[in-house]
Amino acid sequence: MLKSRKAAVTLILALLALIAGSIFAQSERIKLHTIDGQDLNLNDLKGKVVVMSFGGTWIPMTSRELPALQKLADRFANRGVQVYWVAINSAKPGARNYASDANLQEFAQKNNLRVKMLRDSDQEAYRYFGLDALPTLVILDREGNVARKHVGFGTDQGEAYNQIIREIEQLLR
Repeated sequence: MLKSRKAAVTLILALLALIAGSIFAQSERIKLHTIDGQDLNLNDLKGKVVVMSFGGTWIPMTSRELPALQKLADRFANRGVQVYWVAINSAKPGARNYASDANLQEFAQKNNLRVKMLRDSDQEAYRYFGLDALPTLVILDREGNVARKHVGFGTDQGEAYNQIIREIEQLLR
């Protein structure tokens, strides 16, 4: 019985190591694209506090989300926090919710958004983070772990917005 217990524990530990390695490998291969043609690997963000707001140009709450995101970016600009708006719009012409890079640039200008925009057209990062609603704000700690997910986002949500600020402040310590 002791031998089988040791074997079971060894097997469980091996499986956990395999799963952990798989998660790390998955984050290494997830790439987002900037609207100016660059690639950004999720692992490139390690060592920084990162705020990513996932959304789409067709989402009704965008009019409240983007000013709040820009306000956060402005607040933490000199403290090394990386802030991104991540569009999950399709990059395939003719597809539902399609937006070209030029469309996204126009959209940013129209909404006074100056944060870096990323594309997650295949929704790889969206699925990786386990998201199921838009807009959703994801805050990553310096190790690349999700510190917070917040569905819906806007400065008119007083306490929620202030809580996000407190959490970013905590991660910067």
